[in-house]
Amino acid sequence: MHILFFLSFMVQVYSQLISPCPRLFKYEPRGSENDRWYGTVTLVSDSELSGVWLRLIFDKPSIQLGNWFGEVVTTDNKEYLIKNRNHKLLANTPYNIRFYIKHNPGETPPQLIMFRLNAKTVCPENGAVTENPATTGHLITSSVLSTTSKPSSINNGGSFVRPGGAFNHQLTNSEEDDDFFQGDFAIFNKPKPSTTSLDAACGTVVMPPRPLITHGQATHEGEFPWHAALYHAKGIDLTYICGASLVTRYHLVTVAHCVTKRKSQEALDPDSLVVYLGKYYLKRWSNAGIQDKHVSKITVHPKYNAQTFNNDIAVIKLASPVEITNYVRPVCLWDEGLNLQAVVSKAGTVVGWGFDENGRVTEQLTKAKMPVVSQETCIYSFPDFYSRFTSSKTYCAGFKNGTSVCNGDSGGGMVFPKSNTNPNNPIWQLRGLVSISVALQNQLKCDSSHYVVFTDVAKYLDWIRASLN
Repeated sequence: MHILFFLSFMVQVYSQLISPCPRLFKYEPRGSENDRWYGTVTLVSDSELSGVWLRLIFDKPSIQLGNWFGEVVTTDNKEYLIKNRNHKLLANTPYNIRFYIKHNPGETPPQLIMFRLNAKTVCPENGAVTENPATTGHLITSSVLSTTSKPSSINNGGSFVRPGGAFNHQLTNSEEDDDFFQGDFAIFNKPKPSTTSLDAACGTVVMPPRPLITHGQATHEGEFPWHAALYHAKGIDLTYICGASLVTRYHLVTVAHCVTKRKSQEALDPDSLVVYLGKYYLKRWSNAGIQDKHVSKITVHPKYNAQTFNNDIAVIKLASPVEITNYVRPVCLWDEGLNLQAVVSKAGTVVGWGFDENGRVTEQLTKAKMPVVSQETCIYSFPDFYSRFTSSKTYCAGFKNGTSVCNGDSGGGMVFPKSNTNPNNPIWQLRGLVSISVALQNQLKCDSSHYVVFTDVAKYLDWIRASLN
């Protein structure tokens, strides 16, 4: 009696599964497996997509989602992201993705309520729904899948895709070949340092008494005391190349492509670099607070890829410690949740001597607040570029409303205030490093239609701390 009741219950439950978009998603008739159901999503796009990010959202959590198309990512087992960077979805050419949901057989199974393709909601459409076909027939499928087994290759002739996969793509560069990243422009002077000593914790700012007004916005010397300028010494010339962030009295964090030989993973000679801290005016060398330091060691991430900019991060060790002043102070490393979702839609602050909207380098250290966007939003905005140069260890930020976002050099940091600190004088923590952008790489001019790619510092905390030792 109990067995008959259970079977009757399952037939009734499965017959009540309803598709939120009958044209694009269909439940398969129930098979012999009473702990899962199968369904097929049809992907259609009016433009060609290089890389597919399919986000499936259900009305309740499940035990597992399996598929034969791409890597699965979830934080709550209710919303799943299936991603395949290598797949090219042709325009107006339907492509089917089959998946299954494993659930507790004694409970009502989760139902699909919507899905998004590369950040665009495509289901439901027009509010149409259809019921799952009721049947007691058996499906012919792959072997029974456990929570640890991977699906066999039965869909579209494809195979299960593990995480990862490199892109053999290289940015073009019109500069003449040299053995280091050239940066944005050159400086031909040498500075003199000037400091006073204070004790300070990381991420704190001591507001100086001399505010400066730039284009109607108040900025201050010492407002971002961890920001440093990296120079390459060649003969008697000093060439400004990148920004960096001071994290201890001896160490700075920057991106790897700033401190490696071009098109190479080999670090520059430490003797060829000079670091300036406490600098506010790019072309002035006598303002109070400047410290210049030589470099004793450059540690490049062992998996840095000079063609794809994967793992674009490095640690610089100074030959002597900085003096903590109102103008030179370290920033805190990221100390909150590592999930990118925690900062999506939040505005981080980026500083640097970047390009303005006319392509001119700014003389004063300038700042910009840039909202972090989801990976899907970033990739969908320009698939051919961002599908190749983003990963689970990067994130994108910027505006898409015509507002210029030109501040921030390569290597410069994006900081956020720590939670539960004084909003008028917060403790700042480092989340990202400016890595690459379409505008900077191709035009050396601001382009508000593209996002900036940041190395996600939160994903490298263990490696950074090991490098500090």
